Amino acid sequence: MVVYLDDAEPVDVEQLSLGEAHAVLRRTRAELPEACNAAHAQYLCAQIAEIEGQIAWLESEAARAELEDAATDHACDLWADYELGVPA
Repeated sequence: MVVYLDDAEPVDVEQLSLGEAHAVLRRTRAELPEACNAAHAQYLCAQIAEIEGQIAWLESEAARAELEDAATDHACDLWADYELGVPA
């Protein structure tokens, strides 16, 4: 599914950053009460669901990266302690 940011160029939902996805989600939710007909409302609901899915994925990827960074930092600390002779 494609969405529009601030310009006329369409962007795939999968290409949105977290901030862009939140902005598009807010705008789409604001458009929902103003839907022209049932088909338009259904399209907006589908768009909202896809954007929410992208946000969930982006947030889980950020959390995964944060955990990997923490694990790397911990491993480095353990190695440094080992080299200094500090018992684990």
